[in-house]
Amino acid sequence: MTNTFDLVADAQNKLTLKRAGADDVHDVRIRRAFPWSNAQQFVSIRNSEGKELILIDDVAALAPRVREAIDQYLAATVLIPRIESIVAIDVRFGFQEWRVNTDRGPAAFRVQEREDIRFLPDGRYSIKDADGNIYELPPRKELDDHSRKALGPLI
Repeated sequence: MTNTFDLVADAQNKLTLKRAGADDVHDVRIRRAFPWSNAQQFVSIRNSEGKELILIDDVAALAPRVREAIDQYLAATVLIPRIESIVAIDVRFGFQEWRVNTDRGPAAFRVQEREDIRFLPDGRYSIKDADGNIYELPPRKELDDHSRKALGPLI
């Protein structure tokens, strides 16, 4: 990975990749290669056709201006709500109805299969609802008592 590049937003908030000795690449996309394991590692910068131009091993090692551009881009394009508390989980007829509070406000969704709740190596959970949306649930120890009790029978 090279540390000698810059990301500049244009008037439409599209990013241009600038590297010494190379043509500027307009409308680049930023993707996390491993979004659930460590959000600051293995971030990919790709052209508009999806071809990887740079793989960043560790975003923290970049210049502050570039880090900020990456963080802003990902915050605006990656929409994975983080569940902050569980209001209720109603299990009936083979599916689960979840009512939760997320970092983006209250949400209600249906989980079809038990396998749609995945334990992640760092203690968090990935929850896929019946519509294919993904939610992040923090480790059980970080939840309030009510949320832990609601979650208990499912995991």
